[in-house]
Parts: sequence; C-alpha cells; structure tokens
Amino acid sequence: MFADDIKLYSSSANYRDLELDFRAIYDWTHDWMLPLNLDKCIVLHLGNNNPKYAYFVDNLLLSCTDSHVDLGVVVTSNLSWTEHIQRVASKANKMLFLLTKTFSKASPLVFSKLFKIYVRPLLKFANGVWSPILQKDILCLESIQRRATRFPFVINRPPYCERLRLMHLCPLSDRRKRGDLIIAYQALSNSLSPMRHLFPLNTSDSTRGHSLKLHKLKFCTLARQKFLTNRVFESWNAVPKHIVLASSTVSFKSKYDTYCATKNL
Repeated sequence: MFADDIKLYSSSANYRDLELDFRAIYDWTHDWMLPLNLDKCIVLHLGNNNPKYAYFVDNLLLSCTDSHVDLGVVVTSNLSWTEHIQRVASKANKMLFLLTKTFSKASPLVFSKLFKIYVRPLLKFANGVWSPILQKDILCLESIQRRATRFPFVINRPPYCERLRLMHLCPLSDRRKRGDLIIAYQALSNSLSPMRHLFPLNTSDSTRGHSLKLHKLKFCTLARQKFLTNRVFESWNAVPKHIVLASSTVSFKSKYDTYCATKNL
C-alpha cells in the first residue's frame, strides 16, 4: 500500500460495512490532517450480478468507473484484460519503433538484447495478474515479438521459430508460463508467504510426482478459470521434483531453464 493509494474491497452483500470502513478511514485521515481527495476516490463494481450500490461520504456521491489503472494495470469491471493488453501493446510498439530507427544495422543477437531490455519488460510487467485469456490478446502480444525478430533479417528471412532460436528468444506464452511457475514456487517456499493460501496442496496419497502438487480449485467463470492458481495447476504439477524443491528462486529459475532447454533439443 502506498500513502496516496488506499484500497477497500468487499462483497456487495456487505456494502454497508464497506461504507462504514471508508468513513472510518476518511475521519482518520482528516484528524491527522491528511485528508483524502474525494474527487479522486472512485468505485469499481465487479461482476455481472453486482447491484452497484451508490456510496456517499459527507453527502458526496463517490463517482463510479468501468475501468481503473491500479499500479500500472488496467482493471475493468468485467475483469477482462483486453483494454490493458491494448495499452501494453501500444507502449511496446512505440519502444520497438524507436529501437528500429536508432539501431537500424544491429545484428540479430544485439537487437535481441535490446528487445529483452527495452521491450519485453513492458510485455511482461505484472502478467501474473493479467495473463491474456482470449486468443486475439495472445496474438496481439506475440505479434510484437514477431515483428521484432523480423527486423534484423532483411535478406533470407527464416521462419518465426527459427528466428527465435537464432536470437535466443522463446514465445511470450512460454515466458508467461515461466513467470507463473516462479510465483507458485515463491508462494509455496514462503518467499511470498502472504500468497501461500492461494495455492492449496493436493492431499491425496498418490506417490507420483513431487510432494507439492496443487489441488485444482473449482470455478464458474472464465476469469476464475484463468486465474493464476488454476492457470498454473497443470504446469506446476508436471514440473520435476528436483526443480520444485530447489533451494532458492535463483536455483529454481536456473534448473527450470535447463529443463526446458533439454526438452527442446
């Protein structure tokens, strides 16, 4: 939490409690002469069946919105990530354009390093939260890397998969999968202990695989189905034991990368 970034959330059934909690925070900040700017306070209603109650403070109606940028991530009322992905793709395309104009004669490996430093971080920031669900969003992100790998090969341009190999890159979907597994490892190894409860372990007596297999959670919506803990379920359970039981995050990354490289030989 940041000093100028306070959040409250509640189910719609407890909307009165939420209003009281907000009032308590409002009074506390006023008493300590750090008043909230009510003009910048907004309400974001989530879910199709949300009754969308109105919230008041000092007889002032708090404004509602369908989307809001929260720490760099666009959160929408229907929990679709398309708007955020379009925003990310726009930033990445602008940066890629600058690189192609500035380093017009860069070799494939040099341009690969530039892409990894300046463009790929834009495409993967916080993607444990907003990993794309729809095929159009997946293709939108991947098209940026496709375009980046075409640039250094002016003559005799090889296929995309070969360009990735020559530039020491991998599909962005593989990078997102790797990122999900790293979060799961950190949560289960208590490096991210506040997230530990989101990853329930399978309590069956099966001896196949490793001892940290996840239990698949039930879901009723697409957003829940593609939530991190369900998204990583199959991948995590398939990771070999010696990787899951790595002694540190650095060791986990190294062992997992070696494992993937061996599989692709």
